[in-house]
Amino acid sequence: MKTRIATLRDSLTHNLGYRLVALLMALVFWVWVQSEQRVETRARATVKWLLPEGLALVEPPLESVTLTVEGVQAIVRSLRQRELEIEVDLSKAREGDVAVDLAQKSIDGLPQQLHVLAVSPSQVRVTLDRVLRRKVSVSPNPVGKVADGYRVIEVSVSPQRGELEGPVSILKNIDSVTTEEVDIGGLREDADFTVGLALRKGVALAGKGNAFTVHVDVEPVVTERRFEGVPVLVRDGAYVASTQSVAVQLAGPEEELAAIDAGVVSVMVYLPEGYGEAAGEARRGKANGPRYEVVHGGSEAVKVQGVEPDRIAIVRKE
Repeated sequence: MKTRIATLRDSLTHNLGYRLVALLMALVFWVWVQSEQRVETRARATVKWLLPEGLALVEPPLESVTLTVEGVQAIVRSLRQRELEIEVDLSKAREGDVAVDLAQKSIDGLPQQLHVLAVSPSQVRVTLDRVLRRKVSVSPNPVGKVADGYRVIEVSVSPQRGELEGPVSILKNIDSVTTEEVDIGGLREDADFTVGLALRKGVALAGKGNAFTVHVDVEPVVTERRFEGVPVLVRDGAYVASTQSVAVQLAGPEEELAAIDAGVVSVMVYLPEGYGEAAGEARRGKANGPRYEVVHGGSEAVKVQGVEPDRIAIVRKE
């Protein structure tokens, strides 16, 4: 075992000086390649437009260009961390068409050691137009569907008008705009949304205010449900109902009505204090005399539409 370790140590240390020199030469060569080898690459540069006061671009402006650059590899790699920008100064241009030669523009952020081989696109033509301000109507833009069992009563927006700013040739044909999309999917109650306007590029809101409130008014869908064979119970143990079951018609929110268990629906008869008649009739909601109520377990939104028969006969037990 010791012999093997000694052999391995000797092989690693044999000609150690030559090995170190070779490693150093390889490192120097790698550094030279990184600093001297010339390569090509592509990079994106944003375009910054400087416009004359009172004029605007008719079409959405070019936002960026593709640069083909050449230089030493180490500097080319540094482009990944740089923000490149081409400034197009049209501050002295006049209304109408303007030709812009992007290939002749300087590129901010580009190291001097790099050479630009191409700019794409190299030339563009833009149109300058007078800036117009105009008030237009605003309408909401709801998308989606409210929860099952609910419906939309109204969708409104505030304010109902907004002032826009943009090129005359475009803005003169705009009388109304919509808000950004408002997702009302799954709503079960009223809601307010703060949104902006859906505007094409080149047109913007004038002034400081840029938020609109969309109000969505939602209510449950009201429907009816009939329950057959509803049992009749008498609160006073001395009496029984001759009519042992009835049919009950309920109305209310569709979702809540569907959730009511038929087994919990019943009719309860109440007798006034001191009632001593041998027989009588109970009516729903009657102030004096025997009366009955429908018990259904739902909320106050569930209403009794009718009971058949609407009068319930009661008799004293023998």
